[in-house]
Amino acid sequence: MGVSIYYVAKRDKQLAIEEEQEIKTVINNYNESFPHGDTGESFCVYEADNEKTEVVFEGSTRLPLSDALEETMGAISHWSACLSEIRRVIPNAEWSVQLDDTDFFWDDETGWSLPME
Repeated sequence: MGVSIYYVAKRDKQLAIEEEQEIKTVINNYNESFPHGDTGESFCVYEADNEKTEVVFEGSTRLPLSDALEETMGAISHWSACLSEIRRVIPNAEWSVQLDDTDFFWDDETGWSLPME
């Protein structure tokens, strides 16, 4: 059983070609620099669903299965940074980012983060 980060961005206007290209570049850079590629998944974006026209970006990424807390937290930090860059490409959307059932919080300066409880 794995733990995943789920993400979705909704807005009335579909992504522009420039936005799509910039997002692909961000994802490629983060996939290439992911230090746990042997135990975790690369960043995943779902195919567009014509039924959900307001959804402009959606996906999930499973975290590495590891007993080492540092590895799991490193993966969360890595993908949070990736999602933060993507959100800055699509700032005018309604976003939801979750680690299974736990919501991430957005801060304009630091990006996405988990609650510190």
